[in-house]
Amino acid sequence: MDNEESPPTRRQLQARETRARIYEAAWQLIGEEGYEETSVERICRRAGIAKGSFYHHFSNKADLIVEGYSICDRYFEDEVAGRLVAEGAPERIVEFLGYQVRYAADLGVDLIRQVYKAQIENATRFFISPDRGLPSILRRIVEEGQAKGELRADLGVDYIVDYVLRFSRGLIYDWCLRGGDYELEAVADESARRLVAIFAAA
Repeated sequence: MDNEESPPTRRQLQARETRARIYEAAWQLIGEEGYEETSVERICRRAGIAKGSFYHHFSNKADLIVEGYSICDRYFEDEVAGRLVAEGAPERIVEFLGYQVRYAADLGVDLIRQVYKAQIENATRFFISPDRGLPSILRRIVEEGQAKGELRADLGVDYIVDYVLRFSRGLIYDWCLRGGDYELEAVADESARRLVAIFAAA
């Protein structure tokens, strides 16, 4: 039996293109004017679509933030998972965190500020879900590291994963709080190396 997926229909391709156009227009406006000042109406005008089309793809403006994290997760699944080259789990955690902060730095401090603000105000559980792509990759690193005796076995996988992600969120938040006035990747690398020493096996 042929289990290959059928190619997308023209309608499906058009829907994907429209969704991507909405997302791109929204993030352009958010970057230019801020999340609060960006209305659905202005997003639609920038994207060249009717307002009804927006609500066909997104329930509200906050859904755009979730979409952004879905795209981030796909990036980690496609570009990071299975491609870490560092030797040993502690070094792979540092490398993983490097990808995470580089992604934030590439988006820019203004956009990341809006992402954090929207997360807090909309309080969706999606952002801290352990089933997302990004934490799932980190979980695999930790599990493999414990199995090989590279990471402490007296601490649970969930504990280590949550600890590392709290660290990275806090670091990116501090960078935003200070207006991006330091080199995020360099500070993250130095700080991450200190962090992983806590979890490295003796």
